Amino acid sequence: MIVMLLSAVDMSAARKRTRSVTSVKQEQKANAQAIKKTSQQLDENAKATSRTLNALNTLGAEIRQQNDSIASINHQIDSIDSAMKHINDSIVTLDGKLAALRDSYARSVTRIKNSQQGSMDKLAFIFSAESFTQAYRRFRYLGEFSKWRKRRNDEIKEVQARLEKQRDELTRLQGVKSGMLTRMNVARNDLEKKQNETSALVAKLKKEGASLKKVLRQKEAQARALDNELDRLIAEEQRRQAEEKRKEQERLLAEENARKKQQQKEQEAKAAAKNGKSDSKSDKAKSAPAKAEQPERKAVAQPKPASTAAKPATNYAMAETSRKLTGSFESNKGRLLFPVNGKYKIVRPFGRHKHPDLPHVTTDNGGIDIEVPAGGTARAVFDGTVSEVFRLPGYNTIVMVRHGKYLTIYANLSNINVKKGDALKQGQTIGTIYSDPDDGNRSILHFELRQEKQKLNPTAWVR
Repeated sequence: MIVMLLSAVDMSAARKRTRSVTSVKQEQKANAQAIKKTSQQLDENAKATSRTLNALNTLGAEIRQQNDSIASINHQIDSIDSAMKHINDSIVTLDGKLAALRDSYARSVTRIKNSQQGSMDKLAFIFSAESFTQAYRRFRYLGEFSKWRKRRNDEIKEVQARLEKQRDELTRLQGVKSGMLTRMNVARNDLEKKQNETSALVAKLKKEGASLKKVLRQKEAQARALDNELDRLIAEEQRRQAEEKRKEQERLLAEENARKKQQQKEQEAKAAAKNGKSDSKSDKAKSAPAKAEQPERKAVAQPKPASTAAKPATNYAMAETSRKLTGSFESNKGRLLFPVNGKYKIVRPFGRHKHPDLPHVTTDNGGIDIEVPAGGTARAVFDGTVSEVFRLPGYNTIVMVRHGKYLTIYANLSNINVKKGDALKQGQTIGTIYSDPDDGNRSILHFELRQEKQKLNPTAWVR
C-alpha cells in the first residue's frame, strides 16, 4: 500500500515537471514574440518620427520661400506705388500746363478778334488799313498769328497725348498692383496654412519625445560617421599626393645628378682629347691614331643628353600649371552651378543652428540638404575628377569630386554614372538622388563643399 502511494506521488511530480518545462518554453516563445513586436514598433515609431521631422524641414523650407515671395511682392508693390505717385505728379503738372495753354490760347484769340473790330473778317481787316504799309503789317501779323495758333494747337495736342499716355500707364499700374495684392493674399493664406501644419507637426513631435531623441541621435551619429570617413579619405589622399610629389622630386634629382655626371664625363673626354693633341706634336707616329680617335671623342662631347635630361623638369612645370585650376574654381565663387537639375528647395541650411520650431533641439550640418522631386539628379558644379566613391548608412552612395584643393561631396545617391578617376565636366550628371520609399519617395541630396578638410558654406559658392 505504501509502495503504491509512493509511486502515485512520483508520477504526479513528474507530470508537474513536464508541465513546468512546457510552460517555460511557451513563456519564452511569447516573450520573444513580444520583444520582436516591441522592437518592430520602436523601429516603426522611429521611421514615423523621421518622416515627421523631414516633413517639418520641408515645411520650413516652403515657409522661407513664401516669406521671400511675400517680401519680393511687397518690394514690387512699393516700386509700383512709387511709380504711381510719380505719374500722378506728372498728371497734375500736365493738367496745369494744359489749362495754362488753353487759357493763353483763348485770351489770344479773343484779343485778336477784338482788334479786328468785332465781326470784321481778315480781308476787311487788311483793306481797312489807312496805308499800304499798315495793310502789309496787318497781313504779316495775321500770318504770324496763324503760325502761332498752329504751334499752340500742336503743343496742346502733344500735352493731351502725354496726359492720356500717363493716365493709361497709371491704369495699367493699378491693374498690376491689384494682381500683386491678390498674389500676396494667396501667399499669405498659403503661409498661414503651412504654419498651422508646422504647429501640428511640432505638437506631434513633442509627444514623441523619446523617439525624436533617438532619431536625432541616429542622424548625429550618421553625420559624424560621414565626417570621419571624409576626413580619413582626404588625409589618405593628401598622404598619397605628398608621396607622389616626393617620388617625383627624387626622380628629378636623380635625373639632374645623372646629367651632371654626364657633363663631367664629357668634360673629362675633352680634356683627354686636348692631351692627345699635345702628345701628337712630339710623336708623329702616334698622331694618326689620335686623329682617328678624336672624332669619336667629339661625338661623345655632343650636348644632346643634357637637353634630353631637361625635358622632365619642363613637363613637371606644365603639370603644376595645369593644377592651378583651383584658381578658376575659386574665382567662380558665387557663380558655380547648383548641384541639382531643375526644381529644388534647401530643407536644411549649413552650419549649427537652433531648430526654428523645436525647442532645445540644435542641428549641425556640414553642408546643405536639398530636396528635389522624385527622380532628380545631381550634377558637377565645376570641372573636376572623381576621387572617391563609397557608401555609408543613412547616405547611400557618396561621390567625392576634387577640384584642385577644393572638394565637392554628393551624398544620398542611388544610381551613379561615374567611377573613381573619371574626369567630369561642369554640369555633367553624377547620379540619381535616392528616393525613400518609406517617406513618400522623398528625395534629398546632401551636398558639401570643402577646402581640403575645412567645411565651407555651399550657398556662398553655388547658385
